[in-house]
Amino acid sequence: MTILGPGDIVGLVNSTYAADLFVTVVTEFDIFTRLAQREATTARQLSESLEIDERAADVTLTYLAALGLLERLPDGAVRPTEPAEQYLKAGSSIDLRHYVRTVSTRQGCRQASQVLRTGRPASWEGDGGDWLDRMSENDFADSFSAAMNARGTYLGPALAEVLRDLGRPPAPEIQPTGDDRQEAPAEDPHSPVVHTPPVVHSAHDTTPVDHPPSVGWQAGSPGSGGGCCGGDGGSGAVRKILDIGGSSGIYACSLVQALPGTSAAVLDLPSVVDFTRESIAARGLADRVDVIAGDMFGDLPHGFDLHLYSNVWHDWDAGSISKLAAASFAALPPGGVLVDHDMHLDDTKSGPLRQAEFSVRMMLMTTGKCYSTPELAEILGPIGFEDIHLRPTTAGYSVVVARKPA
Repeated sequence: MTILGPGDIVGLVNSTYAADLFVTVVTEFDIFTRLAQREATTARQLSESLEIDERAADVTLTYLAALGLLERLPDGAVRPTEPAEQYLKAGSSIDLRHYVRTVSTRQGCRQASQVLRTGRPASWEGDGGDWLDRMSENDFADSFSAAMNARGTYLGPALAEVLRDLGRPPAPEIQPTGDDRQEAPAEDPHSPVVHTPPVVHSAHDTTPVDHPPSVGWQAGSPGSGGGCCGGDGGSGAVRKILDIGGSSGIYACSLVQALPGTSAAVLDLPSVVDFTRESIAARGLADRVDVIAGDMFGDLPHGFDLHLYSNVWHDWDAGSISKLAAASFAALPPGGVLVDHDMHLDDTKSGPLRQAEFSVRMMLMTTGKCYSTPELAEILGPIGFEDIHLRPTTAGYSVVVARKPA
């Protein structure tokens, strides 16, 4: 790949773990020889066949599908493609498994094998202790937060651009009566079309990584159920933002800068918040962005009409995400908005490759992975959220937006 911008550098870093997983499943588990013996295979079936963790099996199948080595079928199962059959299974005339084996003793491959078999995260960068344990250490928390801040400096403005219209109240709707009825004005052919479907919107980012798309979802737009109920009792505009697990506060700062009249608070671990306060103060936004030390798995504070989870849910399994979303639903006012900013898989979980590679990293280092919009809708819908849909931002990132009924 050619480096054209910061998003490509982020993507390159995120891809470093994926090759180790590929080597491991080809050499240690002989995955394509095994898959060729079946008509189709699901993640659960692969988990049982190879005796590996089901979450790891799911991430592996998505990554191999993104590489073009597996074909995703309509029912979600997979089967090997022609390149996999020709070059990566026993009996192939050009059997490249032998070449792949030359790098199979790498430390990363040994870690991948361990996670596949146990489902437990590997030590963070091989340095002892998993990521969550190490976040209780102030020095590690500062270093990690600085890294997330560096990435967020690029991603934050694109996130804010996509959510910009949430800061504006909808225009009042006037119902004409009697002789006051007038013909509707002609539609401006140059105005962007706004779609807010009641079901999952599956569009993904095809724009250049350094040019975020224009806003397409508006609070209070037709079909959105009246938009967001702000802290002023129903203006329809976001006024107070809670950035949950917000690390340095870069995303909260980006949002309040883009949304006039808003304020925010960042909720994160006690080991993180000193760095958070310094980072916010350095941006000159200490008067608009507060900091709360706490546990996001506890009760969330009320009084905020938008809850932002930015690069948080990929660290957790579906059960943990459900707990977080339920806590947000309980704390948000009617019409409040939940935003998950992350890398999301396409609806069929066949890629894209950049997101699939990042999902491998999350699977190996945390208890999470990257999720598709339908997977998140299966979590959010039963809790009560509506209008669950995806909006691309930049560099393969996107937001899944959901609304609490007004």
